[in-house]
Amino acid sequence: MKITIHRGTNQIGGCVTEIESNGYRVFIDYGEQLPGAPVNELKPLEGLNYGDVSKSALFFTHYHGDHIGKMTEASADMPVYIGKTALEILNCLESRLAYIPDPIESGKHKQIVERLKTIKTFEPLQKITIGGISVTPLFVDHSAFDAYMFIVEADNLRILHTGDFRGHGFRSKGLFPTLRTYARNIDYIISEGSNIQRTDATSKTEQELQRDFINDFRKYKYNFVLVSSTNIDRIFSLYHAAIVAKRCFVCDSYQAEIMKIVSENHKQYSSFYNIDFEQKSDPAGRFFEINRPFSFNGNLKPYLERHGFCMLIRANEALKPLLAQYSTSTDFKVSYSMWKGYLDKSNSAFSPSLYNFIMPYPDCDMHTSGHADVETLRTVFDTVKPKHGIIPIHTEAPENFQKVFPNQKIIRLRDRQVYEV
Repeated sequence: MKITIHRGTNQIGGCVTEIESNGYRVFIDYGEQLPGAPVNELKPLEGLNYGDVSKSALFFTHYHGDHIGKMTEASADMPVYIGKTALEILNCLESRLAYIPDPIESGKHKQIVERLKTIKTFEPLQKITIGGISVTPLFVDHSAFDAYMFIVEADNLRILHTGDFRGHGFRSKGLFPTLRTYARNIDYIISEGSNIQRTDATSKTEQELQRDFINDFRKYKYNFVLVSSTNIDRIFSLYHAAIVAKRCFVCDSYQAEIMKIVSENHKQYSSFYNIDFEQKSDPAGRFFEINRPFSFNGNLKPYLERHGFCMLIRANEALKPLLAQYSTSTDFKVSYSMWKGYLDKSNSAFSPSLYNFIMPYPDCDMHTSGHADVETLRTVFDTVKPKHGIIPIHTEAPENFQKVFPNQKIIRLRDRQVYEV
């Protein structure tokens, strides 16, 4: 067996892993680099975007752009796999982006929509075989919904590829039982390390963050929350927080469609995702879908102002007059529920438009990471006990792995280095 990380040994995002055995190849993720990251171009990859692809397959851990962004460059003749709900969410997202005014961007997303029609889906624990290689997906919690680790088996070896995951989300309680049951006799772990530099930080749980939102919604009447439309659990958490605080929950039709996809696929597993979308309201009558983003009509605005609301927003110039309208009230608050790096001018992913939009509202951070903190990584490694070592990926500080986990064998690879096992 040969392991090659074509990109991702010393950067977050844009990762591509290849596991090869007897001429068969499994690729895991094929993403774009994060915005603003130093350019690290991928060379053409045999079996992925050129040459014989009859013995290859591509698996996506989840739908974030830094993991799936280059999917249209993969050969159309090779099988590509992603989780069932993840594919539906991705379809909804890309179909919407295909109609944005920019013709170049619109064309790119239309290409993705066409590619998505050919993608296969898998269920948790469904073993998929590519020649002598088998791949088994393990469901994990991440800020993207329907995310997976993969166990890859070939040549009497077992590799655990973690993808992106965390231990502090609403669905994280299943992480360690899953690993103890299915990730036995693992030889190597290929592990993400997004937070490896924050050695002393413990991530706030999603439950703790939800309690903070409930307190805010009780304190303030007019709540606007800037949140990613595909951070599913955060959005459902805001919905439930609004209900507990006796506020209305308001989102646009796109966000409602995303929530509906998740609810239809998962409400049988948890009441957390059980919302009555047909009536466009929960039993208390406080779910509102705005067909045109944030354009109040009829009696809706007086109703919302009487009861108070939590409204999901994006960094859109058209929303500034609406925020200005409420900003003079002491009952007004804007919350930023996204990664801080987008607002950090020293970070390569800094977003000027996002920064300018949120700048008038200081001290508005209400977020927790979508990635495992160091203690969760430690517990994963101690639980799985890889026989031969840990290979860092999706990290800007791979050198920290040996410092933080001195009792583990850390195998540092370079991009495109072939590691024979």
